[in-house]
Amino acid sequence: MTGSKILIVEDELDHGRELKAILERHGHTVLGPAPDCSSALELLWRERPDFAFVDTHLGSETCEAVLEECDQQDVPVIITAPEASLPHFVGNRGSVNKPVDVTAVSGAIDRLSA
Repeated sequence: MTGSKILIVEDELDHGRELKAILERHGHTVLGPAPDCSSALELLWRERPDFAFVDTHLGSETCEAVLEECDQQDVPVIITAPEASLPHFVGNRGSVNKPVDVTAVSGAIDRLSA
């Protein structure tokens, strides 16, 4: 699915830039990367994205508030995290390993779009 509005919540600048570049090359509009929960929540309230890629930990905070708001707004979430380090609060959401790659990102969006 191209042309989606996608929020990136990522505190690591390199990972955020990489994911943004992949998504924009595939025709998506990117919101962010938001480096913390408050920035992410502001974008969610103002823009209501079609999807969100959310890092599990943002500096010293976790992304739980962002995940809850995504759930309330029915915004599907793809978790981004290093392999095998998914905390329990992400539930059964789909994930892609960091660093992200084009195939994993495209596959995750396709699964959520189906």
